[in-house]
Amino acid sequence: MSKIPFFLLGFLIVTVLYSTSTAATKVPADVWNYYHFDGSAFTPGPTIDGSAFVAIRENVQPVILTAPAAQIEPIALPVGAGAITGICYIQSSGGKLASGSGFKPYPRLPLLISTGGKPFVTVQTDDHGYFVVVLPAGTYSVGSGPITAEITVERGITTLVPLRTGKRMVD
Repeated sequence: MSKIPFFLLGFLIVTVLYSTSTAATKVPADVWNYYHFDGSAFTPGPTIDGSAFVAIRENVQPVILTAPAAQIEPIALPVGAGAITGICYIQSSGGKLASGSGFKPYPRLPLLISTGGKPFVTVQTDDHGYFVVVLPAGTYSVGSGPITAEITVERGITTLVPLRTGKRMVD
């Protein structure tokens, strides 16, 4: 009996399995991804305690939410632009700070966005300490003085940025 039919059958099975596994790992572009701040970094998923979190997807402006939404109205990013979304917070636990939720948001804080050492725009954090800014692709400084981060904005992508503004010292 010829080995060619077995070879073709084996090749067909491997091709189907590879295609199926590759398709299963890709996230559709029209799905919102949720991220919440856990006190040190952004973590996938909405919060469980009712605090604010971020909904992002490619080529769409990010949205700050306080509860999962069945329908979010997408607003496209301008051509050649990306977004920065972040939170300004004061660390309230960790290390020698042993109790509490880990952080307190810093609401209504003005943040300077600059590029090439020149001011570009100023944004303000919301009541939950979050901010959203849409910018042309490039490298930017977010904040000023001790709360500054260098961020690269990519076309169609949202970059998540936690900015610690200080520590609440407790004995």
